[in-house]
Amino acid sequence: MGYKELIEALRREGDEKARAILQEAEAEAEKIIVAAAERIKRMQEEYNLMQVSTINDQTDPILSEAEQKADATRLAAEKDISVRLYHLAVSILNNLRDEGYPDVFRLLVKELPSCKWEIVKVNPQDEKIAREYLPDSGIIIDSSITGGLEVQVKAGKIRIANTFEKRLERAWIEVLPGLMRDIYGNLTGD
Repeated sequence: MGYKELIEALRREGDEKARAILQEAEAEAEKIIVAAAERIKRMQEEYNLMQVSTINDQTDPILSEAEQKADATRLAAEKDISVRLYHLAVSILNNLRDEGYPDVFRLLVKELPSCKWEIVKVNPQDEKIAREYLPDSGIIIDSSITGGLEVQVKAGKIRIANTFEKRLERAWIEVLPGLMRDIYGNLTGD
C-alpha cells in the first residue's frame, strides 16, 4: 500500500469518527451560543427601558466570550480528531508490509548513508532481510517497528530512524490539513 492508499484508508476509516467528534463539537458550540443568546434576551427584557447603547455595551462581551468558548470547543475537537487520525494511521501502517515489501525495505536501506552500522533494529519479520542487506551489523528485534529500520553507530551517537513510523511522523504535518479539509467537506457537503 503506497502513500496515496494510506491517505485514502485514513480518510475512509477516520471519516466516521471525525464526523461524530466534529458534530458533537458543533452541537456544544451551538449550545454555548444559544445559552448566550438566551442570557442576552433575558437582559433585554429586564432592561428594555434602558438605552440601546447600554444593552450593546453589556451584550458584546457576552457574545465575544461565547464565540471564544465555541472556538475553544472546536479547536479541542480538531486536536482530538488529529490525535485519533494519527493513531489510526499508525495502526494501519502494517498494511504497507503487503505486496512488494522486500523492495521497499531494500530502498529504505539504500537511503541510508554508506556506513558500517553497528546496530540495526527491525520488526521481527524483517530479521532475515536485514541480515541479507546488513550482514555485518548486530540485528535487534523491535516489535514496535512496523516496517523499515533504525540503525546506529558509535554507541548511539549516530542514529537514523528510517521506519514507517518515523516517515509518517515527518509527513503528518503535510497529510493532516488535507484530511481535515476532507472531513469538513464531508460535513458541509462540499
